[in-house]
Amino acid sequence: MRADTVPTTRGHGAWEVAVPAGGRAIPGVTMAGFRDRSGGTFEERVPPGPAIAIVIDCAPGSLEPLGSGAIEGGIVSGISPAATRMAGRAVDCVELQVDPLAAPGLLGVPPAELNGAPLDLAEVWGRDAGRLRARLIEARSWDDRFALVREAFTRHRRSSFRIDPEVADAWRRIVAGHGRVPIGDLPGRYGWSRTTFWNRFKSQIGVTPKRAATIVRFDRALRRLGTAASVAEVAAEIGYSDQSHLHREVLKFTGRTPGAIASDPLWTVDSMAWTPARTA
Repeated sequence: MRADTVPTTRGHGAWEVAVPAGGRAIPGVTMAGFRDRSGGTFEERVPPGPAIAIVIDCAPGSLEPLGSGAIEGGIVSGISPAATRMAGRAVDCVELQVDPLAAPGLLGVPPAELNGAPLDLAEVWGRDAGRLRARLIEARSWDDRFALVREAFTRHRRSSFRIDPEVADAWRRIVAGHGRVPIGDLPGRYGWSRTTFWNRFKSQIGVTPKRAATIVRFDRALRRLGTAASVAEVAAEIGYSDQSHLHREVLKFTGRTPGAIASDPLWTVDSMAWTPARTA
């Protein structure tokens, strides 16, 4: 096996985090594997984020959205999901973060249709989702799992859904600016009225431009809290008016305080997997 094809694997306590060689294995998608060898349990609220999240359980029964039936293919969560809690035990899974611009081509549905309660990937992909999950359960290495996911998503790449280049550009600017972009200046950049810009952005990305900026900024704060940075440091760095502002937003989106997030190993391993991708 060539060195440039070997996944990068890191550890934190009993957790193992694997990232494919080269980082972005599929255009518009970042991917990581998570395994908890402690057998411990967790229950967390699914937070918003600047990507559609797909989590495929590789050990039957290790993950489930509370209040829903058993998953058949994988859990799909939009960038602004309804307040839903996820439970896990002895987690062993592959997670994908899909850029909203790539989601229609990979999933066959626009991002706006993926908000609300998390869906089973089988509702989007049909039986192919269940087949992929079965093969991932049988695979023994991260490299094999990542290869199976790449194959499945490459095979499903198709869509007639069109995202306006102006909307795509606005989304990229919001992400690149970490949510600190003068939203009011964007419509004029494209020669659109505010109403036209607002409506097209929301229908194609799934949220308003203002909500998108809030989510992008919050996601960056959440990842930084998982890297042992202090609450005061994160608030100042990310652009919150003060610690109270950050506290309110984290509590609103996760149901937990910034201090609780910072001290939770689950968010530490989450930051280990996604912070490099967010920075890029």
